[in-house]
Amino acid sequence: MKRSKIIILSLLVITLLLGVNPIFSQTLIIDTVAGNGDVGYNGDEIIAENASLYSPMSVCLDGMGRIYIADSQNNRIRMVEQVGEKRVIHSVAGNGIFGYAGDEHKAVKASFSFPMGVAVETLDKPDPKYPDKKAVRIFIADTRNNKVRMVNEFGIMRTIAGSGRFGFSGDNGPAVKADLAWPSEVSLDKAGNVYIADTYNNRIRVVYNPNNVPNPGTIAAAPHIKDPKQGHIYTIAGTGKAGYGGDTQSALIANLNHPWDISVPNGELYISDKDNHIIRKVDSSGIITTIAGLAGVPGYYGDVLKATEEKLNTPYGLWTDGKNVYVADAMNSRIRDVDVANNSIATIVGIGEFGFAGDGAPAKDSFLSHPVDIFGDGNGSFYICDLENARIRIIKPEGTQSTTKKAQ
Repeated sequence: MKRSKIIILSLLVITLLLGVNPIFSQTLIIDTVAGNGDVGYNGDEIIAENASLYSPMSVCLDGMGRIYIADSQNNRIRMVEQVGEKRVIHSVAGNGIFGYAGDEHKAVKASFSFPMGVAVETLDKPDPKYPDKKAVRIFIADTRNNKVRMVNEFGIMRTIAGSGRFGFSGDNGPAVKADLAWPSEVSLDKAGNVYIADTYNNRIRVVYNPNNVPNPGTIAAAPHIKDPKQGHIYTIAGTGKAGYGGDTQSALIANLNHPWDISVPNGELYISDKDNHIIRKVDSSGIITTIAGLAGVPGYYGDVLKATEEKLNTPYGLWTDGKNVYVADAMNSRIRDVDVANNSIATIVGIGEFGFAGDGAPAKDSFLSHPVDIFGDGNGSFYICDLENARIRIIKPEGTQSTTKKAQ
């Protein structure tokens, strides 16, 4: 038995020495950037670490390093930015009232119904209100309203997909007339096409060029869509049947099981196939494969096997730079890193115990409680929705500053 353990450990050391992922060569530190741990809402325009959140389900950054949070049960989208030496939180969409209202009006006066996903597009033009900053568009999965909504650069809300009915219809037609079924997340490609995890339809769908911009490019991982039309919706992956199947074939004939999140780098599509407990990839030719996890087998083996032989447990969120896929492995209470080319997996945050601990210390020794989303800034730092701790936390290389500094 001892000899077997020595062999396994030796193989792991050799793998690391080969340079699977440079993130392992440095110590990652964890800290809180928003949320005081109390569930609820205690106001805006306050220090972000003092703010109460209620089910933060999604996090992303804009091109200026500002942090956006889908504060789901507060029915708001909130933004954290640096103001002097402090991190301050604001509501940028949602009035906190459960319901549906506000299209074609100011986004801060709109009503949502458990918005669970947020994505931001940074535009190459100044913000109409703050000329020293770039304009942004904010895309929101308004989950229980069965809609995807957008806040334009002027702060006006509109619907870009979803009739409001729970169901499935509308493919190849105008997205605003299509039925969705509790869409959980949205993601963007570089051209502004909007990808939707249509969770209870067990499909990944896309809205082509909703803002009618010039040269929107092709749709990622969807060579079957030959002549997309502006503002129309299409299915990229999933038959609509909950289950598992279809690997090494067209993603259109694959079964998914409540897909929760998507990431779209370099013409490929990555999917957290949550209730299959796996991460899947659709390549540029439209072929789907499993890149991490054992389908239908939740658990945790310990990062000693290949990524496709390891277990995940209810992976919600993911983010990828196109080489490594970072996974919010929710019920394992860990953040894990999948090196796709080397078919390896490693835990980078969390010891696997549910709780709250570790701020200011190495991330691998920390406690999380149901992490459901992760987003990378492209410079080695990552932001985590630590759901049951009602916090947004950052992991960053030791000795570096986060995008926004901690209040003094």
